Amino acid sequence: MIRKAGMEDAGAIAAFLEGHIETSMFLLGNLEAHGTDDRDHVHGTAFFLRETGEGITGVFGATNGGFLLCQLPGLTATEAQTYAHLLKGYTLSGMSGAAEQVQTVVEALPVRAEAWQMNAVQPLFRRAVGPGGDHAGVRRAEAADVPALVPWFRDLMAETGVQDPGDPDEVARARAARSVLAGRLWLLEDDGVPVAMAGINARAGSAVQLGSVWTPPEARRRGYARRVIAGMLAELAGEGVTRAMLFSASDGASEMYEGLGFERCGDYRVALLAQPVTLGNPA
Repeated sequence: MIRKAGMEDAGAIAAFLEGHIETSMFLLGNLEAHGTDDRDHVHGTAFFLRETGEGITGVFGATNGGFLLCQLPGLTATEAQTYAHLLKGYTLSGMSGAAEQVQTVVEALPVRAEAWQMNAVQPLFRRAVGPGGDHAGVRRAEAADVPALVPWFRDLMAETGVQDPGDPDEVARARAARSVLAGRLWLLEDDGVPVAMAGINARAGSAVQLGSVWTPPEARRRGYARRVIAGMLAELAGEGVTRAMLFSASDGASEMYEGLGFERCGDYRVALLAQPVTLGNPA
């Protein structure tokens, strides 16, 4: 059975997703921050539950911002068609999650293959976070930093291919401002000048998911990315964080993360449309 969730289901949803946390951080973070009934915030999410007599066996989410998220172990093409029918009239921008599950849903959606600007499998990593660590020169970004961060976010999106529709500078400004306002972005300074950034794009309980890791090309190969990540994690450990996850966009980044103690734990898929599409009936 598949049904729409309400707030009375929040505890059971979280318990199920915890068992698959590496590929569930956006679902868990949105649930923790916005519950099941937020229809205003861009990350507010409608949750649909797959249940048997033993309880929840899968979770499907659709955010107000047009992104699909799922944790559906054993997902079949037939079941994916069910979600595609539920989404009629929904304006879709993209989807992310466990690689095979996302691809199965993407193939069920009434969207032309050429409409996807990105559909990439990226290695997934995790590591424990403990006390200690050097965070010298690392600080949380502040509102005054936003103008200088706009080109960093613009170039990060261009390099990774994760680009929202719209003017690149305006999209970058909005992303930078949201990250700073939420207290989710850290900067490394060298002689008082920011030289690298790192952030978190999801947080749930004692777990975080890293994102927005960036060093300008002219400042690379100096260990700045490693230092800003290490400093950020050291500060987060002091706030009770014990686990960190991330998905990597390049071989070079993967090597850096492994050098910081992250271990490969699976595959993650990011699928983004070139332009939002309002979904009709599945074929």
